[in-house]
Amino acid sequence: MLEEDFLFFVAEVADRLREYGVKCGTSETIDAYRALSLVRMERVEDLKNVMKLCMIKRLEDYEIFDRVFEDLTTTRRQKTERRQGETGGDGDGGQRTLQRSRESGKDSRQAMMAYYSPVEILSKKDLPVPSLEFIRESRRVMKRLRRRLALLPGRRYEKSLKGVVDFGETIRQSLRNYGEVMRVLRMRRKLTRCKLVAIFDVSGSMDTYTEFLMQSMYSLARQSVAVEVFVFSTKLLRVSSLLKYFGPKKAADLISRDVNIWGSGTRIGSCLLNFIDKYRGMVGRGTVLIIVSDGWDTGEPELLDRAMRSLKGMVGRLIWVNPHADKPGFKPRTIGMETALPYVDILAGINALKSIKGFTSYFGMSFQPMTRRMQPVSRRGLRAHP
Repeated sequence: MLEEDFLFFVAEVADRLREYGVKCGTSETIDAYRALSLVRMERVEDLKNVMKLCMIKRLEDYEIFDRVFEDLTTTRRQKTERRQGETGGDGDGGQRTLQRSRESGKDSRQAMMAYYSPVEILSKKDLPVPSLEFIRESRRVMKRLRRRLALLPGRRYEKSLKGVVDFGETIRQSLRNYGEVMRVLRMRRKLTRCKLVAIFDVSGSMDTYTEFLMQSMYSLARQSVAVEVFVFSTKLLRVSSLLKYFGPKKAADLISRDVNIWGSGTRIGSCLLNFIDKYRGMVGRGTVLIIVSDGWDTGEPELLDRAMRSLKGMVGRLIWVNPHADKPGFKPRTIGMETALPYVDILAGINALKSIKGFTSYFGMSFQPMTRRMQPVSRRGLRAHP
């Protein structure tokens, strides 16, 4: 198969998949075409496997791809046999047919290259208004999230059944019994609520979850001033100010107007490095970073690995929310997820941000706050108290 035929066939498969409701956008099509030029094709099965890995993101869509691929290859085979039967052994006729095929392939390549381009696609999108029911439930989830993810003990103390002995309060209570200590009181440090920074993937592969993305962004941004919200696809944009100070409808209109990267490609690594360069001061050991993405990345895995390694050392906890993690049999097979997973503290599904039940399944009671780092040894050789 010629290079032009590969390009036309990949585009034809992508169009047919979209007709069946499969999310196969520009980035997946480009990935498939590039992969075909890098992998040696000896059988039709090799072509099928490479395209399936690049163009299909959900296990339930594999059957649709197999059916589409079989239909198109059968149609092409029949056309080829019919063309050979019409030309027969006539050398001149075969040459004319080949010339027409090359000319039509050239035209198709020019037409398709004008659409299937690696250049980012800037587009705006009408976003759904967050519902009041979701906002109420999400507020409960976010409050629990900030308490459960509290990273560092504060400077103040509170009464506790376990912890260090509160000598002052114990002695004061003993004065009621004429100095007799009847009960030893204890105390512990109060846990401070963490600062949240959330980065949402709004690329083409996340189109199915647009409503969830908008509702979660709005709910997070409305929690307090200690929350920052970003969106990314081929570039990174800060949207906190568009969500914090307006109602649901106004916030949706502002995001639709000012964010023009919806449905574009995905460059997770370069966007996270951009976040580190521009907004490094927003994060620290008391910060929880939440990345909401399916892990499909058209950028270089080396950039993503470098960005995740840097973020791991900068923040207190790193949580990755994958929309597919709630599905039975989920395995992080994408190159983006495989690269980022070693640096992720918790891999959760979208139910963790949608309901209390889903939140509890990922952030149960066994999930303990992070302890404060030990201070360096003082000049007297004693380790300072936390």
